[in-house]
Amino acid sequence: MRRLLLLAALLTACTPRGAPSEPTGEAAPAMLSEAEVGALAGAYGKLGGSLGRQDHAAGLAALDAAAAIDGSNQAIDYLRAQVLAAGGRGEEALAVLSRLDAAGSLLVPQAHDFPKLGGLEFDRLVAAARARLPAPKSARAFTLADRALIPEGIAHDPRSGTFFVGSIYKRKVVAVDRAGAARDLAVADATNGLYSPLGMKFDARRNSLWVASAAGPEMQGYVEAEHRGKAALHEIDPSTGQSRARYPRESAGRHLLNDLVIAPDGALYVTDSEAGEVLMLRPGPGAQFESVAPAGEFGYPNGIALSDDGSVLFVADFVRGLTAIPLATRQLRVLPHPRGAATHGFDGLYFHRGALVGVDNGAGGGRIVRLELAPDLGSIVQVKVLEAGHPDFLIPTTGVLDGDSLVYIANSQLRSFEGGQIFPPERLFPVQVLRLSLR
Repeated sequence: MRRLLLLAALLTACTPRGAPSEPTGEAAPAMLSEAEVGALAGAYGKLGGSLGRQDHAAGLAALDAAAAIDGSNQAIDYLRAQVLAAGGRGEEALAVLSRLDAAGSLLVPQAHDFPKLGGLEFDRLVAAARARLPAPKSARAFTLADRALIPEGIAHDPRSGTFFVGSIYKRKVVAVDRAGAARDLAVADATNGLYSPLGMKFDARRNSLWVASAAGPEMQGYVEAEHRGKAALHEIDPSTGQSRARYPRESAGRHLLNDLVIAPDGALYVTDSEAGEVLMLRPGPGAQFESVAPAGEFGYPNGIALSDDGSVLFVADFVRGLTAIPLATRQLRVLPHPRGAATHGFDGLYFHRGALVGVDNGAGGGRIVRLELAPDLGSIVQVKVLEAGHPDFLIPTTGVLDGDSLVYIANSQLRSFEGGQIFPPERLFPVQVLRLSLR
């Protein structure tokens, strides 16, 4: 989540993410080698550093290096247009978007990605891309009327049918019953120490709701001196909302516990995006976080998934792309993938029937992608876009598997802040949660 806000600030809304332009068809796609995906990660690392310095020229050079490795990846050109626009080179940015248009790209230019552009040509490019989008496949699962929720995480109890949705702005978790009626379940107070809820998972074995929370200026009551870099993992009673346990991240430095997954043996694996680290926690009295991938190993780890047998972790990261971590060895491996496939921007990440399903909340209005894995889980062999540019999309974030469906937040509205204040109600929308069949 915070990757969106951080990079938006660095580039006046420049968030590099994937594009619905992956190879399709029956022929086996050409693959990037391990050396190439490693070099691509290096280019993205240089890009991130240059954006931190607001050095647009260096950012463009990094994108040149990325394009030299995988020139068929349309997300690179979309990002190039963002960097050009942010650097005041609007005509050149429009020329890049026009090139994508001529190629029949499904990437719909987003106003929040190009705040310095506008006018008739930009509007024409947006309309042309929208006209090429396939018919939506997702259906509405339920709607939350509270426009100021700004949700990011969602979980599901299959026994009761209850969904749980976290509110970044209001620092609370709401429970939604089978009929779609919502109630406040857990609200931040002095007893639970809840910050902005991000990733959430329901633990059927313990009948618990696990919530990763992190402090940020977009949450109510934020005080820089008190909250900066604070994060915690919470175990919550899913019926009463009472706190059962709280595990704060207390090591030195800034932390942002972002997403989590529960292993078959009950261990929890969590991404710490600010620290660039992947952690493991075995719940219980005196439990401490253990590092699985050390701090600084990742640029900004976000979504995390686990193979059904609990043997391999998968981590989504802006710099590295999709990384596999066999837990027996803890040796990180960036997954080789087909040329043209954008793998550097997934927020939610899920393992489903031998494949990864990712929520990409960026370039071109958002998409849901299925990434088929090789039998040894060591590479991505095919990429299929399941949904792109749905009319409800406004920065989709995360979802939860419900059988063979993904139920996900379609319009988080994460960028709905200006001057430290949330947008007024008339600029916000009811929250739409969608259901997409993965069959």
